[in-house]
Amino acid sequence: MRVWQSLMALALCFGCVAPVCAAASLKSPWDLKPVKVSDASFHCAKVDALPHDIVASDFYSDAKHSVIDAKRKAAYDAAKDQYSNVTEEAERAADEFQKNGSAAAAACVMHVLETQAAANAMTGSMSSNQANYVQNWTLGGLAVSFLKVRTARAALRATPEQASAVKAWMRTVGQQVQGWFDGRRAKGTTDAQNNHYYWAGFSVMAAGIASDDQKLYDWGVGTYKDGVGRIAADGTLPLEMARGQRALHYHLFALAPLVTMAEMGEANGLDLYSFDHNKLHLLVSRSMAGLVDNHYFSSRAGTEQDTPENGRIKSDDVVWVTPYLRRFPDSGIQQLLNKGGSRPFGYLGGMPPA
Repeated sequence: MRVWQSLMALALCFGCVAPVCAAASLKSPWDLKPVKVSDASFHCAKVDALPHDIVASDFYSDAKHSVIDAKRKAAYDAAKDQYSNVTEEAERAADEFQKNGSAAAAACVMHVLETQAAANAMTGSMSSNQANYVQNWTLGGLAVSFLKVRTARAALRATPEQASAVKAWMRTVGQQVQGWFDGRRAKGTTDAQNNHYYWAGFSVMAAGIASDDQKLYDWGVGTYKDGVGRIAADGTLPLEMARGQRALHYHLFALAPLVTMAEMGEANGLDLYSFDHNKLHLLVSRSMAGLVDNHYFSSRAGTEQDTPENGRIKSDDVVWVTPYLRRFPDSGIQQLLNKGGSRPFGYLGGMPPA
């Protein structure tokens, strides 16, 4: 444990009686940069409770899951819209709080979460593998939204019972995500080894921090180590390279949760960036180089790449690199971030740690 982390734990425990303060609460990157609460206005849009059961189907038409079927994608989008609407509202409010400290925005996040907890949303049956992915991605966005506002306790306008219910709900969904992926892992399925697994680690880790559940946090750390351990000597991920024309896209998509998990580890005194001889940096370097010239990915994947899309770098391709650059400045990567822009990334819970 680093010195500053030890001092923080001592400060939290001063005057406490063991074992109440035997261990400091789990931290998030946003806990380390408290926001001053303000009376800035914020309009909280009405959101409905998400369903207890999730119904969704995938939308690829080939074995590599690289070619999107337009009709199936439209059906999927229609089913997923309700989840996106809820997470986007929570993320919009959470990022507004981070920007100007709006107490109304913080309270909005809590209202969205209370609505889901009261309905026991997303804890029922899953119609398909894709439904489990939707559960996972939605949990991640909502858990991070909570982490962005939780330091403003008074502004949340929630009773202790309501706050406990929200945390319990996030813990329950996190446990379900973990359980499903553990089952897939026992079967040796690809989605328990590729980017889906890392996104599960991100959402479960965030839910673990939000609910102060060490087991969920530790499980997330384990998925991170699994992902980094799969990085090849050339800085690629074999299972993502197998995605045909979307190989580079999925390398970038896998990096978003991995880098953010590394940041959550840092907040708790755990240096995940250096795990396995700093291999994460190889993945970052190779993937960023692919945005400049994707021929390496085209050659390895055996087909032209769809990223950058029409030669244009999108924010989702690069915004996750924001905290990475703060720790590891690189002018070339900074230029790519400047080209892509910094806009909220829904799967990450909006804007990444600053």
